[in-house]
Amino acid sequence: MQAEQLTSALVAGDFEAAERLATTYGDSAITAGSAVVLRQARDTLNDCLHLTRVLRAHLAEQVRANSLAVGYQPATEENRRWQFEA
Repeated sequence: MQAEQLTSALVAGDFEAAERLATTYGDSAITAGSAVVLRQARDTLNDCLHLTRVLRAHLAEQVRANSLAVGYQPATEENRRWQFEA
């Protein structure tokens, strides 16, 4: 609607109204664009959080399985190393 009013003002040669409408139209476009960017950023962060939780659960399961396996092995003096594959 603002775009139509701006176009009408320009066609009619009412440049004072067009300037006022252009400012209002530009502000609303910036606000709408910012909302889209913020929504996309939030969605991306939520996706990253979900993936982080999945990875953390996967690594916790590997640690648990290795902890159980180590408990059944005879004690040795050598250093033990765990290796995780992602």
